[in-house]
Amino acid sequence: MKVCVVGAGPCGLTTIKQLLDEDHEVVCFDKNPDIGGIWLRHEGDGDQMKAYDDLYLTISMKLMAYSDFPFRGDRKFYTRAEYFEYLCAYADRFGLRERIRFGSEVTDIRRVSDRWVVSVHRHGIDSEESFDAVAVCSGPFKTPNRTVAGLEKFTGEIVHSSEYRNNQRFRDKRVLIVGLAESGADIVRQIGDVASACTLAIRSYTYLLPRVSDRIRTTDHGTVRAHHHEMYRRATTYPLELESFWGRDALAKALFLVMSVIYGFATSVLGAFGASRRKAEPAMNPMGDPVDPAKLDVATLENDENWKLIETWNRRSHPEGSWSPRRIFCKNVSFIPAIAVGRVTLKDKGIESSDGSRVVFGDATDGEFDTVVLCTGFEHDFDIGDLRVDDGNVRNLYKHFLHPDHDGSVAFIGFVRPFSGGIPVCAEMQARYFARVCSGTQQLPDNLDEVIAREKKWEDHWTALSPRQTESIPSQVMYLDALAREIGCLVPMSKMLVNPKLFIQLWFGSFNQSSYRIVGPHNLGRAALDDLYSEPVENRRDMAFRHAVLQMTPSSFHPKHLMGTPQLNWGGNPLLGARYESSGPLVSGLVSTRTVG
Repeated sequence: MKVCVVGAGPCGLTTIKQLLDEDHEVVCFDKNPDIGGIWLRHEGDGDQMKAYDDLYLTISMKLMAYSDFPFRGDRKFYTRAEYFEYLCAYADRFGLRERIRFGSEVTDIRRVSDRWVVSVHRHGIDSEESFDAVAVCSGPFKTPNRTVAGLEKFTGEIVHSSEYRNNQRFRDKRVLIVGLAESGADIVRQIGDVASACTLAIRSYTYLLPRVSDRIRTTDHGTVRAHHHEMYRRATTYPLELESFWGRDALAKALFLVMSVIYGFATSVLGAFGASRRKAEPAMNPMGDPVDPAKLDVATLENDENWKLIETWNRRSHPEGSWSPRRIFCKNVSFIPAIAVGRVTLKDKGIESSDGSRVVFGDATDGEFDTVVLCTGFEHDFDIGDLRVDDGNVRNLYKHFLHPDHDGSVAFIGFVRPFSGGIPVCAEMQARYFARVCSGTQQLPDNLDEVIAREKKWEDHWTALSPRQTESIPSQVMYLDALAREIGCLVPMSKMLVNPKLFIQLWFGSFNQSSYRIVGPHNLGRAALDDLYSEPVENRRDMAFRHAVLQMTPSSFHPKHLMGTPQLNWGGNPLLGARYESSGPLVSGLVSTRTVG
C-alpha cells in the first residue's frame, strides 16, 4: 500500500520503519528542516513546541529506545541533545530520511472514494497526493492550553511551557508557575534558581517518582510485569480487560500463576546465594553524577527531608489510599529541594482571581507577579480535515491509535502516555500493528466497538484522578503485552513454562521491550534474547518472593496503599508548616516511592 505518515518525530520515524518492514511504499511529510520533532532545535523555532535546553529524559534510554534499535549498556538518562543523536542514528541505520519530505506542512486530509487525498504546503506551493492509508504521528503538542480560570484579568507577561527554553528571561522577576508535569518540575527548579520570588500553583497532586533509586539504579529498573499484574489484576476486584500470556483461558491462567509461585520461591532462594557475587558499585549514577553523595534526581540529595516531602506529596495524590495508582506520574522530583528550603512557595488550592499584577489563590492569600508560566499542557486537538477523533479522546480509538470507522486505513500513532514508561516503544508497537493491518496479515477484532468501549471504561476507572489526561494508560507493560499478543510477538506461555530462566526474566526481571523481538514477525531472535538477559538481576529475588507470597494470599489481605509502606508519624513535620503551606489533615495510608516501578 501507499501510506502517508504525518510527522518525522520519534513516533513518525518508527512508523516509517515498521511500514517499510512490511514492504509498503511510504511518504512522510514534516514541516521541520530535519527529523526529531520536538527534539530538533533550529533557528526560528521560538514559537514552536520544542525540548528546552537542559532537559534530561525522565525515562532511561533502555526504555526510550526502540526494540529494533536497542540501547546498549547500563540504564542511564540522556540529555536532549543525546536523545536527538540517537534518533539520527536510528534514521541513518534504516535509511528513513529518504522517505521524508522536509519543510512540508500537511494542511488537509480528505476522503475521496477509497483513497485519502493529502494537501501539503511546501516552499510556498500547495499540492495534493493520494494514498491508501494515513498515519498521523504529529504528536499531542499542537494547541497549547492557555485557558486558566482566574487569570483573565492578569496584565503581566504570560508564557506557555511550550515556549520555554531556559531560565534567563525570568531572572530577578516575580514568577508564578501554574501546573506541574515532568517538564514543569524542571521549569520550577530552574526558574526558582534565578527568580526574585517563585510560586507554584496547583489544584491537585501528581504522583512523584525520582529518576534514581538506591543511589545507582534508574527507578524504571523496578518496572516489572509481576508487580503491574499485582496492582491491576490481583489487588483489585475490578475486571482486567487487557490480555496477557494466558489470554482469557482460566486454566492457562491458573497454571501460569502456580508456576509463578514455584519459580518465585526458587528465585528468591537461589538469589540469596548469589547476592554476594554482585559486581562492584559504579562511580557515577544514571544522571552522570558521582554516586556520593546519593541523589534522587538532578541536584536532589537522597535525604530524609526530601524523602518525607515526596512521600507526603504522594499521600495527597491518592487521598483515598490505593495499592493501584490512579493518577498520572511525574517522574521528576528535582523541584522538591526548592520547596523544602523555601526558594519556591507552594499554593495547592488553585487560583481564584486576578487583577493587574495581583493574583488571589484558593486559600485566600495573594501575591504580586511579573510573569506567569503555564505548565498546563495542550488541548485535545487531533482533527485534521476528514480525520476526526470523537470528543478529542483517543480512548475512542482501538488501543489509542486505530480509527474504527475507516477499515484500518487510519491510525493516530503516539497519542498515548503511560503512567510510567516511554512513548516511543508504544508508538513502535502501534506502528507494527498498523503496518500488518495494511498488509492484510493482521485482523481487527470482530467486535471492535465493543472492545474499544470495554477498554475505555477500564482506563477511565484507573485514571479517575487524572480525568483530563485521556492519552494516559495505567500500565505500559500490560498495554504492550496485549498488543504484542495480537501481533504474535509476545513470547508464548508454553515457551516460558519450560524455560525457567526466560520465565523469571520476563515475569520478575526489569521490563525490556526486546522481549517483543524474540518471536513473531520481524524478530531479532538470539540478539533480542541476549539483550533481555543483559538486564541486572538485583531486584529479581525480592520481587519474586513478594509476588509468590501475595499470590498465595487473598486480595483482601493486600495493603490498602501503594507498596505497603508502614505508616509514619507526620505530626509536627516542619515541611507542612511555613515551607509547605498546605492545609488540611493528612490522609491515612502512606504512598511511598522507594520501591515502586
